[in-house]
Amino acid sequence: MKRFLHPLSYICLCILYSSLALVIADPTKQLMLLIIAWALDWRGGATVMLDRIRGLGRYLWLFLSVMLIQLLFVREGDLIMKFAFIEIHEQGLQQALIIGMRLAIIYMVANSLSKLDFTLYKAAFSRIGLPEELSFMISYMAHLVPQLNSNFKGQIKELKLRGIQIRKLPLREKLEIYKIISIATVAQIVLSSKTQAIALELRGFRSIGRRSNLHVILFSYRDLFVPLWAVLLIIILL
Repeated sequence: MKRFLHPLSYICLCILYSSLALVIADPTKQLMLLIIAWALDWRGGATVMLDRIRGLGRYLWLFLSVMLIQLLFVREGDLIMKFAFIEIHEQGLQQALIIGMRLAIIYMVANSLSKLDFTLYKAAFSRIGLPEELSFMISYMAHLVPQLNSNFKGQIKELKLRGIQIRKLPLREKLEIYKIISIATVAQIVLSSKTQAIALELRGFRSIGRRSNLHVILFSYRDLFVPLWAVLLIIILL
């Protein structure tokens, strides 16, 4: 599928959305920005859009736990509800909503960036004169979290195939298993990184001389609308 925007324009949009998520302190505007960030990959079709929502649901408990901390410990503004020693204040509720949607926006942006491969990062950063090594580092980091998640799921699946039902185990055993799986997952990433480094060296990744590109990605008229959209969005949300 032909790209709608140049990779550099696409990355700039991701940076814009994540930056606005950190600056905005209004739940309504955060929700608007979340919808915009969710629609970033609209050209992928309904299946891709639904997968982005399902992916967000996998981290729901993490978001809720962070929101709960804000909800219980920020005691400013009018009292909304009180139950025993638990108090929920207006400011705490607002902060919880802002933090939750902020994390959701950052997840959406990170999910979009992880879909770009090294060639697209290289095409983007070469336009602004950044070295190829930096493009590779950013591309590798963008794919690191999805790779960790994939490896972790693979370890869990192997345990299920061996007849180990983690949900039925006591809490102490669960924590011990998750610790072992986490260490094994990180070790697997480290070993694969070493293999990838050797492969890059064999392919002349850091060789001296002028580089050539098999595919050259050019800017189009659609990229002209990105700065205009950025200015409009900043005016509306800020």
